[in-house]
Amino acid sequence: MLRPILSGAPSSPLQSELWQLRPELGLGGDANAGSVLAAAYDLLSSSYRSEYFYKNLIASKVAVGRHRAANVVMLSEFRLGGSIADCVFINGSGMVYEVKTEFDSPDKLDRQLANYYRAFPLVNVVAHENTAERYLRVLDGSPTGLLVVGPRSRLSTVRVAAYSAEGFDIPTMFNALRQGEAERVLTDAFGELPLVPSGLRYAERLSLAMTMSPDTFQSGMQAALKRRLLRADRDLVVNPITEPLRALLFQINPNPHQAATLLRWLESKEHDFVLPVSEGKTV
Repeated sequence: MLRPILSGAPSSPLQSELWQLRPELGLGGDANAGSVLAAAYDLLSSSYRSEYFYKNLIASKVAVGRHRAANVVMLSEFRLGGSIADCVFINGSGMVYEVKTEFDSPDKLDRQLANYYRAFPLVNVVAHENTAERYLRVLDGSPTGLLVVGPRSRLSTVRVAAYSAEGFDIPTMFNALRQGEAERVLTDAFGELPLVPSGLRYAERLSLAMTMSPDTFQSGMQAALKRRLLRADRDLVVNPITEPLRALLFQINPNPHQAATLLRWLESKEHDFVLPVSEGKTV
């Protein structure tokens, strides 16, 4: 959806949809893309709170609001074992946020939480305030925290997450990393790694990882993931004009030139021609 705009494509499905939405949103023909996007997002937040709305709220309230997007990594759709965590924050001990909208059920939650605790010590469920009692019952006796979304997109803590490191599982953590990240963890622990044919490399590296303590490997995993910082200046996600896109921007992690192109597009109107910002040029 956003990638054609980041690359400076002259047209994209998102642009076409935005301009067509102006009459329904009560906007005139002189509205820029950022204004249309903000109005559409406001409508979404009041009428249909999708999973994206929750994830974007977490990005705004936690990554930007609490941390000001400084030295924090937000990972979206992060695979852990047989589950996919909606958001993972790498800052300190590492924390998982599992979204449960008004349209979700808690049926799979026990299995999801078990997978998350194999890699991270802190987990929060984020739900609508109308379902708070249901999730408090489901989470009774567990270390999992509960945050609820209320009026005016308020994010409140109902139950504080407790630290739990007993479930760390090296294969889960190893498989959550990219190859280079896993090898960096091993290199930091053991020094230079032996040369191994590519077909045998995975098994050899995992076997070596299994000789580490789970706590030590988890610390190394956190350090490796912390290197996935935003490539563009943090002002990109702090800027109010990008608020509807924050979760997407943390997920895509655009480079500085893509970020500059996006900001120019958000300030443009329908018939403006936005050239992509290339290396060596500034906005």
